[in-house]
Amino acid sequence: MSACLGYLELLTHDAPPDAYDALHARHEGVRDAEQGRRLALRVRAELEGRRRREAELTALFETVHDLAGLRDLDDVLRALVQRARRLLGTEVTYMTLTDPERGDTYMRVTEGSVSARFQQLRLGMGEGLGGLVAQTARPYVTED
Repeated sequence: MSACLGYLELLTHDAPPDAYDALHARHEGVRDAEQGRRLALRVRAELEGRRRREAELTALFETVHDLAGLRDLDDVLRALVQRARRLLGTEVTYMTLTDPERGDTYMRVTEGSVSARFQQLRLGMGEGLGGLVAQTARPYVTED
């Protein structure tokens, strides 16, 4: 099979990027193989971006629909945290609020954690990832 057909086959199977590298290694020196690989990876990235945007828009419409029918603040916050978890694909998502009297933050809504201790956690400003976000008012992401 030619390299270009191989790249198209990988695209149809939504193969990971390293599969394109493996195919390229088998066709090294073949005319246009590198250009085919680059184009296929660009198409793959574009398709991935479109799928992500579609998922984000779907979640946005679902959230608006759900929120329109909710009146209780806890239900609204829970719906937001659930949608955020689904959109980000995380194991645990939570929303903390600042307690100005105590000068710390506390868990208002958690999703994905079964630990009662985690759900009752309080963090000082700048303490842990949640406390850092509360202190700086900037988003942070961690791989683990």
